[in-house]
Amino acid sequence: MEHVAPSLARPQEPWTARPVDPRIPRYEPRPISMPAAAGWLTGKNKARISGSDHGSWIVERCCEAFGALHPGVAFDVDLRGTPSAMAFLMSGKSMLSVMGREITPVETVPYRKLIGAPPVAIRVAHTAEETSQHLATSLAVYVHRSNPLMRITVSQLSKIFSVGNPDGDYSRWGQLGLGGEWMRRQIHPIGTPEYTGFGTYMQAHHLQGRPLSPFYERYVGTDDVLSRLSNDPAGVAVAAIGRETADLKLLPIAVDEGGFYSEGSTSDVQNDLYAFGRFLNFYVPQRMGEPVDPFTAEYLRYVLSYEGQCILAEQPGGYIPLRPDEITTERVKLDHILGSGSN
Repeated sequence: MEHVAPSLARPQEPWTARPVDPRIPRYEPRPISMPAAAGWLTGKNKARISGSDHGSWIVERCCEAFGALHPGVAFDVDLRGTPSAMAFLMSGKSMLSVMGREITPVETVPYRKLIGAPPVAIRVAHTAEETSQHLATSLAVYVHRSNPLMRITVSQLSKIFSVGNPDGDYSRWGQLGLGGEWMRRQIHPIGTPEYTGFGTYMQAHHLQGRPLSPFYERYVGTDDVLSRLSNDPAGVAVAAIGRETADLKLLPIAVDEGGFYSEGSTSDVQNDLYAFGRFLNFYVPQRMGEPVDPFTAEYLRYVLSYEGQCILAEQPGGYIPLRPDEITTERVKLDHILGSGSN
């Protein structure tokens, strides 16, 4: 199999921190102490944070800033990768786990059996719009550059990638309006398996859990998916955003025909105008009927403050800050699992 051609280079410009909405509440420190009996304290009395290593830039700086505001508090940032995230939470060895995707059903089942309830996801940022730093990203729809299709809707994509759609399914490019030699050409959908991070996201948010097309080709990740597409003019793929090449083009996508078509710019992702935007999540352990511990909640309050969002906004090409209304939603969620009415 041939390798994908290098991504089209973006112009290098001096990085300016992304803007953070000043309406996001400032952080006001509250008295806290390290919970002496917590299983996630390391031998040096540090609070362990686990999960995906692509979150290290944000987590290390938030921990440093939080520690400066709370003398005596220290952290062990132990980000060994996504596969370790749920294992640390299930064993009680991590106060939270960083994930650039939603947990999959394969991860949820053993967690629920052991703990009694699934972990709680707190959204802390929108994902990035390009992959050069191996960060978690939004997704995108790609076709071969020889394909004349110029844009697509979520409904059309669902009819290509899954079966049992209420208005029928698509198998030929002519069903998307292409003529000539493309009219009867079979569509070749390409992506990752259903229970990967990308696959779970698609099933949960855009395919309504429907079975995948019998023509769907499964590959391990973005590199393999796009490598296959680069050799298949009749293919269409869902993969990480920001990976256009000389052979592949990204299709603007809209929720509905006649709606707003977006290519996934920072502004569109932040303002929910891009259908395939995702979130950076901090997963918090919570046993059935028990509130999350106040120490973890206080740390998350900092990340969800203006100061915390400013830290993540400073990462060059990094994650995208939340809007004030999104911050409010996550803080309400946090207060609910804390068992408190304050925000």
